[in-house]
Amino acid sequence: MPQLPPRPAARKAGAPGGTLFSSTANLANTLIGSGALATPGAFRHTGLIPGAALICWCAATSAAGLLLLVACARTVGGRQQSFGSLAQRAIPRAARLFNLAIALKCYGVSISYLIINGQLMPQVVLSFAKLAGTSAEELPHWTLDRNVWILVFMILLVPFCFLRRLDSLRHTSYLSLIAVLYLVLIVVLYSLPSHKATLPPPGDVYWFNIDGHHFVGIFPVFVFAFTCAQNCLPVYNELAARHDRHFERMKTAIYGAIGAAACVYLLVGVLGYASFGSAVGSNIIAMYPNDGVVCFARIAIVILVAFSYPLQVHPCRAAIDKVFTRTPRPEELPATAAQQEETQAESHERLLPDGDEPEAEDEPEEMAIGRWCLITGVILASTFTISLLIDDLGLVLGFVGSVGSTTISFILPGILYSVLHRDERGNRFLRPAQLLALYGIIVLALCLSANIVKLVQAGTPDARADRIAALVEGGR
Repeated sequence: MPQLPPRPAARKAGAPGGTLFSSTANLANTLIGSGALATPGAFRHTGLIPGAALICWCAATSAAGLLLLVACARTVGGRQQSFGSLAQRAIPRAARLFNLAIALKCYGVSISYLIINGQLMPQVVLSFAKLAGTSAEELPHWTLDRNVWILVFMILLVPFCFLRRLDSLRHTSYLSLIAVLYLVLIVVLYSLPSHKATLPPPGDVYWFNIDGHHFVGIFPVFVFAFTCAQNCLPVYNELAARHDRHFERMKTAIYGAIGAAACVYLLVGVLGYASFGSAVGSNIIAMYPNDGVVCFARIAIVILVAFSYPLQVHPCRAAIDKVFTRTPRPEELPATAAQQEETQAESHERLLPDGDEPEAEDEPEEMAIGRWCLITGVILASTFTISLLIDDLGLVLGFVGSVGSTTISFILPGILYSVLHRDERGNRFLRPAQLLALYGIIVLALCLSANIVKLVQAGTPDARADRIAALVEGGR
């Protein structure tokens, strides 16, 4: 009887299993959020060419920060890297503080996604009612209650928030990216002459229109649109690849995600602004006529925002766990990649007495299931409660995003790389890393200034009238 070929070994629980496509999709979904709605409105204060240039610049600086992060992870070695673990190597005393900052940033953004969906769904219901010829008075009261919709989304999203691995969210990322593609198609469709005639008369369209008074205020829109550093290291840990190809595959995922986000923002920003000119609003999808195609686009935005919530819960949970975990002393930390290679080279020179090679070192254990459920439950319950009690977190999230996003995107990657590689003579990335950290400090100052201006103007009618736009700008 012929022998059957041996079955492939089952993948060990917790072993890396993310594909290049799923890793790119998860990063892209973290990047391309509701900020796409605000990009055309930002072009109003820059003009076409400066706006497009800002998108390209922010994409490049974001990619630089992500590449520095994974370079630090490669230097340290292993598949359990986080901002905290890298900080323990570089700046041990600040590791807990870094994790706290990341947790607060992701926590605030997750609340904003619930609030945005609570505000968007009644608008979607009214749009479909108008399309069907039904008045608002004929609709059941609960269909226009934001709290009901927040509860509905929480019920739907809870199972996704308890998943162990970020790669398990790849299917929701695929769905979200389809929603993004639909939004892009709507913007492209209504930029064509046949459909553009159905739009209101556009305002003036400028190639250059730098508005110094508003520039500081809209600059964070471009910066926050490319924030995904909170999920970069989890994706790096889960990406399946040979040791010698791991870094290169992660670079490909970063370039793919950043490139896709840049293309989306360029298309939506340029075509959206060209369609409406200076009359464009802060929420581009609200500018289009209330027909069936656009109504489904609004549902697509709701789907996109909803499935961004679990992508914020995942890094928030990990960071909270590290905040309450004892920080190991330097001598307790595992060997770096360079030290491991040296040990492996020595071990290959001598075999064990039975002729076998030494066993591979086990990976660190994952978070205990009880601790996992407890932290997740606290995040879900508290974000749900806060989203019911407060319907305007724009200014708070603006400050959290100004500090959190710029810190994890530019300042920390630059500092961590500079410290971890300070002894490498001739390293051509040391100076760029230092410049990126300095750039992050400047951006932080600009973003904080913009939010201080918003705080001063918060009591004006115009500021109160556009809460969703404020959430969009601060929610990255």
